[in-house]
Amino acid sequence: MADKLKAAQYGCGKMSKYLMRYLMEKGAEIVAAFDMNPDLIGKDIGEFLGMAPSGVSISDAAQAEEILKARKPSVCVVATMSTLNDIQEAFKTCARSGVNAISTCEESLYPWNSSPSLTQELDALAKEHGVTLAGSGYPDMYWGVLIDVLAGSMHKITKIKGVSSYNVEDYGIALAEGHGAGLSTEEFA
Repeated sequence: MADKLKAAQYGCGKMSKYLMRYLMEKGAEIVAAFDMNPDLIGKDIGEFLGMAPSGVSISDAAQAEEILKARKPSVCVVATMSTLNDIQEAFKTCARSGVNAISTCEESLYPWNSSPSLTQELDALAKEHGVTLAGSGYPDMYWGVLIDVLAGSMHKITKIKGVSSYNVEDYGIALAEGHGAGLSTEEFA
């Protein structure tokens, strides 16, 4: 039987609850979790997830490099913000610690056009430390690629119409603020 995947979670907001549960359901062992929110630091991840205590507490993100080097997870899931600039320190910390990282950051899906200099810097750091820094972002599979595939099988198309919607509350404060939550009508306009 294969060893359990050892994973770390960087950012313990709303999305991380889904991510950590998914990792655990798939057999991964969460060996570390990090956040900057003082209300979360020290909290057991099991209790944070509404489950039985796990024995792993959420640590201050300032200690991430030291803890990652000590616990040696195979991967760190970074779920904090939406731009590569916002997550660069988490990615750099993972790389310097010799830990592969993947992020939900939208821009990290393909940042070579939007942030070429930073992407080159992160790529070089990852290669220097023999790790992979990857992004899952918000893939356009369902509202782009799937439609393209289906349309490609049609003889004649007269119109394609679609709607994509989601509840901003499900994704945490960073995305909500990016969508204008908390702004007055005048500020939003």
